[in-house]
Amino acid sequence: MNKAKRYRDAQRGYQQQIVMKDCSEFSKIYLVPFADFHIGSANVALDVIKGYIDWIKQRDNAFTFLNGDMMNCATKDTAPELFEDLTTPDIAYQELLALLKPIKKKILMITRGGHEEAIFRKVGHDYMAQLACDLDVPYKPDGGMIGIRLTKNKHARLFSVYGTHGWGGARTIGAKVKKPEDISLGIEADCIVVSHDHTMAVHRLNVLHPPHSRLSMTRPVYLKVRRVLLVNTGGFLYTAGYVQRKGYIPQDLGTPRIRFEIKNVSKGDEGYMKDLHCSI
Repeated sequence: MNKAKRYRDAQRGYQQQIVMKDCSEFSKIYLVPFADFHIGSANVALDVIKGYIDWIKQRDNAFTFLNGDMMNCATKDTAPELFEDLTTPDIAYQELLALLKPIKKKILMITRGGHEEAIFRKVGHDYMAQLACDLDVPYKPDGGMIGIRLTKNKHARLFSVYGTHGWGGARTIGAKVKKPEDISLGIEADCIVVSHDHTMAVHRLNVLHPPHSRLSMTRPVYLKVRRVLLVNTGGFLYTAGYVQRKGYIPQDLGTPRIRFEIKNVSKGDEGYMKDLHCSI
């Protein structure tokens, strides 16, 4: 497929098509969502970013997806000040591309953030679509679902993760953590990831649901508890510049690490359970 067609396909996004990743060689993986790098800003925590990239690169069962605001994209009428940035968006893009190339096979999906969207709305160029094309990664500009297949002792389970960049100018912890919970009202997934607010947080919902298989008309059927993991990612900007001017609290440098694992808790196929855990 030529580059122009891949770029057009990245922009189209096939928005509701689930991005499938077969990790059947593993019974446990780590997903480390990347967002809010703000490459191009004078205040970017580049050493922290490189540490996370190295951690993923060194582990066969570690993966990521890119959840927006990977670039600062300052212009003359944005909150990030044009003259505070150390570089142009084009040069920032090349720096971002160079950072991510060593782990491009571990990037499962790319979404677009508000900073990249500002450039797109002004001139029609979508840097994240270009990144998806250059790295050959599925592109879901407004958010998308990832399906991850794990296997243990020939028992397979599918884990689902929905990611979108986020919205608004929330300042309180309650307003920030409510965003993934709001999304859970309309989208069913094992894990929902929202970025944008530069504040790491994790909480969960436990939902009663009927079994999806092995229904019986001759023996009792019981509701089961399904855990939904709700995750807010952090950011990679030191407290300075527009972040400080607008009165935002010092940011969490980094991002959560989500673990998906199949655990054998009893005999039989029903004994192989999906386990989700998040560290911040």
